[in-house]
Amino acid sequence: MKQYKHLIFDLDNTLLDFNDTEEQALKSVFKEFKVPETIETFDTYKMINKGLWTSLEQGAITREEIFNSRFTLFFNEYSLKVDGVKAEQLYRNFLNEGCKTIENAGLLLSKLKKKNYRIYAGTNGMGITQRKRLLDSHLLPYFDELFISEEIGYEKPDTRFFDTIFETLQITEKDSCLMIGDSLSSDILGAQNAQIDSVLYTSEKNMTSSTATYTVNELLHIYSLLED
Repeated sequence: MKQYKHLIFDLDNTLLDFNDTEEQALKSVFKEFKVPETIETFDTYKMINKGLWTSLEQGAITREEIFNSRFTLFFNEYSLKVDGVKAEQLYRNFLNEGCKTIENAGLLLSKLKKKNYRIYAGTNGMGITQRKRLLDSHLLPYFDELFISEEIGYEKPDTRFFDTIFETLQITEKDSCLMIGDSLSSDILGAQNAQIDSVLYTSEKNMTSSTATYTVNELLHIYSLLED
């Protein structure tokens, strides 16, 4: 194992349980606009949303287009005349309240901090949302710096996202950096583009290999890797 110094953590579904937060926020939106809470309605929204975020990662659309259109596209599937932008604002308010963490997220960060690793957030998303969720989850004090796509102007896997990190922190030795995240198309591909090593965190127990440098199924295994 290399001697890493700079650890860049993705947030959603790596440290923060975005799936739970998303589900609770969607339930609130569905209730407000009288949409049935069924597996089908949740899956329809998630399919639309995932497609839009994939387009964003590919540089085909902007984040504003996602926020202005995803609920409009969703309601159109059910022939409902609903103000999609208003639904987005409501959803965002609920999303900001989600602070459930992935198991052992706080413990991992605490152990790494005691070992004097430099810890950063490297996340796609809205600044106000990610900052509030980190604050409410009590994870914020562990971070030396936050790099949030809305604030720096680039999304993972764009190399400019990582270039901003390197330039801000004045990092010249990329071998000292490690990207940790759950997304192959965002975190791991971004790390490859930036020519740094990566850890894929996945709940899929049968995934033993990937394009990531390392693959783990539990967060504390990251600590074991680094201290091996």
